[in-house]
Amino acid sequence: LAGGPVKSSIRGVHITQFVDKIPKGCSTPNFERKPVSLTLQEGKNAIFRAVVKGVPAPEVKWKRAKGEINDPAKYLMFYSPATSEHILQINKITADDSDLYRCFAVNEYGEASCSAGLRIIQGRTDSFCNSDILWSQTLDLKKNLQDLKKTLKKRAPAAKQKEVDKEAIFQLLLHADRKDYERICLKYGISDFRGMLRALQELRRDAENKQAKLIHSVRNMEHIKVNKDGSASFSLEMDLKSASSNIYLLKDGEKVRYGTGDEYRKHYLRQIGKRYCFIVNDVHPEDAGLYQVRVEDVPVFSTELDAECKAFGRVIVPLRDLRCHEEEDVVFECVLRTPCYDAVWLHKAHPLEASEKHQISVSPDGLIHQLIIKSAVTSDNGLYTLDTGLCSSRAWLLVERKWRTNMDGVSLEKEGLVHKLIISKVEDIHAGKYRFEAGDIKTEASIFVEGESVQTTRVDEILLKNLMSVPTVARAGEKVVIKIPFEGRLPVRAMWLKDKIELGDDSRIRVDKTDTFTMLSISSAERKDCGDYKVRLKNDSGLLDIDLKVEVIDKPQPPAGPLKIVGSSANDVTIQWNPPKDDGGKPVQNYLIEKQQVGKSDWVAVGETPRSCTTFTTSKVEQDMSYYFRVRAVNAEGTSDALEASEAVTISKASPGAPDPPEIIGVSRDTITISWKAPRKAGSSRISGYLVQKRKKGSMTWVPVNSVPTAVTNLKKGLQYEFCVAAVNASGMGDISAPSQAAFARDSTKPPGKVRDLKMTISDSASVTLTWNVPEAKEGSGVKGYDVEMRSSDSLSWTKCNVFPIETTTYKVKGLQSKETYFLRVRAINDCGPGEATELEACIEAVPPVVSPRFIIGKTVKKFLVVRAGNAIRVNIPFEAPPDSVLTWLKDGVPLPSHAKVSTQDGTSQLLIKAAEFTDSGIYTIELTSGTGKREAFSFQVQVTDIPQPPGPIELRENVPNIVTVTWEPSASEKWESNLFYTVLKRESRKGLWHVVGDLIYTNKFTYTKVIPGRDYYFRVVAKNHLGSSCPSDTVQPWRIRKPKGKIPQRYRGVNQNQPPRFLVPLKPHVVPTGSECRMSCAVGGHPPPKVTWYKDGRDLSGNPSYFVTNDFGVCSLVILGVSKADEGDYTVEATNESGRAFSRASLTIKGNSLQISLSFMVWCQDKCYCAKMP
Repeated sequence: LAGGPVKSSIRGVHITQFVDKIPKGCSTPNFERKPVSLTLQEGKNAIFRAVVKGVPAPEVKWKRAKGEINDPAKYLMFYSPATSEHILQINKITADDSDLYRCFAVNEYGEASCSAGLRIIQGRTDSFCNSDILWSQTLDLKKNLQDLKKTLKKRAPAAKQKEVDKEAIFQLLLHADRKDYERICLKYGISDFRGMLRALQELRRDAENKQAKLIHSVRNMEHIKVNKDGSASFSLEMDLKSASSNIYLLKDGEKVRYGTGDEYRKHYLRQIGKRYCFIVNDVHPEDAGLYQVRVEDVPVFSTELDAECKAFGRVIVPLRDLRCHEEEDVVFECVLRTPCYDAVWLHKAHPLEASEKHQISVSPDGLIHQLIIKSAVTSDNGLYTLDTGLCSSRAWLLVERKWRTNMDGVSLEKEGLVHKLIISKVEDIHAGKYRFEAGDIKTEASIFVEGESVQTTRVDEILLKNLMSVPTVARAGEKVVIKIPFEGRLPVRAMWLKDKIELGDDSRIRVDKTDTFTMLSISSAERKDCGDYKVRLKNDSGLLDIDLKVEVIDKPQPPAGPLKIVGSSANDVTIQWNPPKDDGGKPVQNYLIEKQQVGKSDWVAVGETPRSCTTFTTSKVEQDMSYYFRVRAVNAEGTSDALEASEAVTISKASPGAPDPPEIIGVSRDTITISWKAPRKAGSSRISGYLVQKRKKGSMTWVPVNSVPTAVTNLKKGLQYEFCVAAVNASGMGDISAPSQAAFARDSTKPPGKVRDLKMTISDSASVTLTWNVPEAKEGSGVKGYDVEMRSSDSLSWTKCNVFPIETTTYKVKGLQSKETYFLRVRAINDCGPGEATELEACIEAVPPVVSPRFIIGKTVKKFLVVRAGNAIRVNIPFEAPPDSVLTWLKDGVPLPSHAKVSTQDGTSQLLIKAAEFTDSGIYTIELTSGTGKREAFSFQVQVTDIPQPPGPIELRENVPNIVTVTWEPSASEKWESNLFYTVLKRESRKGLWHVVGDLIYTNKFTYTKVIPGRDYYFRVVAKNHLGSSCPSDTVQPWRIRKPKGKIPQRYRGVNQNQPPRFLVPLKPHVVPTGSECRMSCAVGGHPPPKVTWYKDGRDLSGNPSYFVTNDFGVCSLVILGVSKADEGDYTVEATNESGRAFSRASLTIKGNSLQISLSFMVWCQDKCYCAKMP
C-alpha cells in the first residue's frame, strides 16, 4: 500500500513505500550493510559506513537525534566508489557528539532508514605526546567498566529463564547423544533420571510408529553448530514416502519461515537429494533455542542452539569483495561483535605485516579492523582474510588496469557540456569497462569487441595467469573453493569440466554462477578430484576456456603386492614388495615393517626402510615359529593401510636334510664308485658339497673318507664296505643318510650281458608286467640283481623304476597313462656294475570307463510324501546306469498294483498314480541292476490321507460323583490315519458358545471334573489331523447333576491338582565306546514340578563338573562328554515334590565289558511304595 511499511531482511532497517505499485525492474531502497554503533575515545575521528541498494539509485542523507550536522569542517558526508560505501565522518569527537545518528536512503518509490549510536569515552586527547599514558588510561578505564558491569550483574535480579515445553525437552533428548543426557537434564531441572529413560523409551516407540506413516527412513542427523562465517547449520538425511509432504521448521515451538532459493535469507533450506541442510544466517544470541524439523505434524529431529555459545555473532559486518583501478587505495573493513586485538590479516594465505603499503588499524574497542592497501597494483589481486582464531572473514580484491587517454587510437573531445571518448580503430585491447568522473558525478559503460579472435568474456589477466600456472592444492577431506570473477555481455554461460566431462551438483560438488563470477566448491576433497579442470565461459559473442589444475594430497595407498618372502634361514627372513601405485601426491618417505606370530593377535614393529629400498631383512625371528609380515608406506600426510603377506613363513632349520642311501655303481679291488641323490631339503642356502663316510660291514665305527667332496679310495681287497653321505651348505653339515648296501672291494671279470626273452605278459590301463630270463653264463658272472628303466615316447631321458636291485626276473611297472607309448629296458647288475640293456616298446590301451548304477537324489526327491486321497502321486527318480541295466519298481516288497504306471526316459523313471487311494500308502522301492550284477536301490514312503470322518455317538457317564466321563465311538479314519487325535468341547446352554476342554486326545475317553450341580452341559467331539477337522459329533440330551435338597449348599472347592512325581519315559541302559559322548535322558511329570537329582552308584553328582545336567520342561538329561572306564556303573535319577518321590535307574556299560544291563524304578506315593524291575 502507498505510504505503508515494508519488511526488510536486515534487522533494524525500516522501509516505507511511497507508491501503490512499483514498475518492473525498480525497487524501494534498502540497506545491504547498515552502520554500526561505535564506542570511541574523545579526540578520535568517528566513521559511520553504510551500503545501500535500490533502483533507481537512492540518495543518502545523515541526521542526528539531538542537534544538527551542518558544520562541514566537523562533519564530512561523501561516497567511496572503491567500496560502494556512503560515509559519515565526524572529526575530533567530543562528549557533545555522543548521540543517535540516523541514515536515510530515498528514491522516488520509497525510503529506508536505520540508526547507529556513538558513545564517547572522555580522557586526554594528546595521543602524539602522551600515547603511553593514554593507552594506560584506556586500559584502566576498560577494567573499571568491566568491574562495574560485573557488580551490576550481581545486583541485578536473575533473568527469568524462558519456559520450554516439556514435550520439546523430551524430543531434544530423543535425538541427543547419550553423553549429553546428564547436561540436558541438569539444564532443564529433570531429576528423575530413570523415569526420564522410561518415558524416553515409550516416546521413541510412539515416534517410530508415527514416522513410519510418512517417512521411509531418517539417518545421519547432525546437530546444530555455528560456522566460522557467522551462520549456524544442522542437517539430516530423510527419505519421504510422498514428495508432496510439507516440511516445517520450528523454533521454541513456533513455526519459522525459511527459503529454498535465496541462500541469503535468515533461515534457508538447502536440499541435495535426500540430504536436508537448514542454515541460520547471521547468528545472534536471540537465535538461540530449540529447533525442530517436522513432516506434517510428526516431529522428526530436534536440536538446540545454546545461548552461551562463544561463537555467536563473532562477525557483524564481514569483508566485502572489492574492485579498483591501478594506483587507487583499497580499504577492507570488518566489524566484530566481541573485541579482538590479535587478529591476523592474510593475503593468499600469507600473513601481512603493517607497512607503508599495508596500513593495519584496530579501533580502541577492538571491534573494527581495517586494512588499507595503498596504490594498488595487479599483484595485489587475490583473497584477503581476517582471522581472529575463533572465526574468519574473507573477500576478493580485483585490481583493474587503468586506461589512459594516451592509448593509441583513443582521443578525448569536449563540446560544451558533452564529453566524448573516440576510438578511431577498435581492436581487441579496447574491450572493457570505461568510467567518466567529474567531481561527484560518475558514469560507466562497457565496450564489447565482436570478432572470431575476440574474447567477449574477460577475466583479469593476473588472476587468469595465477589460476592457469599455479595448481590449487588441498588436503584430502578439506573444502576446495575456486572462484573466478568475470565480466562480459550477458547472459554468460559458465560450465566446469573435468576430464572433458561436465561437472554437476552432487553430495560433494557444487557449481555456482552469477552474472559476475562462477565458483566450484568441493565439500570434502578426495584423491579422485585431482586432475585437469576446464572452465568454459560462453556468451553470444564468443567463448573463453580457462585450464586449471587441482591437486589433492593424502596419505599413500598401501604398497603394491604381492609381499614376497625372498629369503629365509634359521636366523633371519627377507621380504620384498613394490612401491604404492599412488603416493598420495607426496613422495613416500619410508616404509614401516611389522610382524605377527601365528596364533597371536598383536603386531610388532621390526624396522623401517628408506623410500628407495623395497627389501627388508629382519633377524627378530625364532626357529620353528611361523610369522606373518605386513608393510605400510609413509609420506608427509600420514601412514597408508597395510599390505599383508598372504601366507605365513616358517623359520626352518638352516642345514640341509639327509640324502637318499648311496648306490654302488662300480667296484674294483681298491676303489668303489657310489652315487646318490641330492636331499629334498637344501636348508637355508645352496649345497656346496658332500661328505662321505665308510665302515666295514659289521663295524659300528664310521670313518670319514674326505674333508671335501672326493672319490672313495684306499680300500682293502676282499672286504665288504658300507657308505653314508651328508650334504654341506653355508650353515654346516646336514643330516647323514642311511647306509648303502655292502659291497666287496674286488675286481670283477666284466659286467653281465643282456637279459634274454624280455616280454610283456600282463597289461592294463595303468601298468604292465615284464618277465625275462637271466643272461647267458659266459657273459659276466655273479648277477646281483636287475634294474628296470622307462621313458615316454616324447622324452629322451630314462627314469629308474626300482629303488633297490630286483632279485627276481619279473617286475610290474605302475603309474602309466592310457593311450600312451612307453619304452622299457632291463639291465643285469653284478659287482662290476650294470650290463647292457635290453629294450621293449609298450603301448597302453585305453580301457572303457566302468559306470556303476546309481540314483541321482537331489533336493526335489523326497523320502516321505503325504498325499490327499483323490490327488495324483507323481515321483521322478533320476539315475545313471550302463545301457544293459534293468529297472524295477516295488511296493512293500511286491510288484506295483495295476493302476500304478511307470515310464522311463532319458535317465529318469517316473511313478504315476492318477487318483490316490488309502491302499496306496506304503514304502515304494526302485531297484537298478547292471549287467555285471551290481545293484542299487532307493526307497521312499507315501502316506495317503484325507480329512477325517466324524467320531461315533457320544456316551456320558458319572462313574465318580460330580465327575462326568465322555466316551465315543472311534472315527472310521483311524484305520488309515496314524496321526489322528480328538478335541472335546462343551457349552452350558443350548445357545451358548463352545469352549475347548480337551485337545490332542489320542484315546476315545475324556474325563471332565469341573461340573457344577444344577447346570446343563452339552459335549461335542471332533476328529482332527494335519489336513483339517471332521464334522462334530454332539450329545443329544444335556448332562445335569441335580442339586441335593434340604442341605445348606457348601462352598465349591477346586480340584486338588497336586500329583506325585512319575516317570513318563524312564531311563534306558546305554552301551557306548570309550571316548564318545553319552546322553542319558528321561521324562518326569508331577505337580508341583518335581526336583530332579542324579546319582552314580549312590553318589550325588550335583557338584561334579565332569557331568552336565539339564532339565527342559520335565525332560531331564545327564551328559558325559567323553566317557572312560571310570564312568561305568549304575545311574539313578530321583524326582521329589511335596506329594512323593520317584526313582529310575539304568546302567552304563563301556563297549568291551560284558556286564548285565538292568533297569528298575520305584515310586513312592504318600505312604505307599511300588517297585518294579525289568531285565
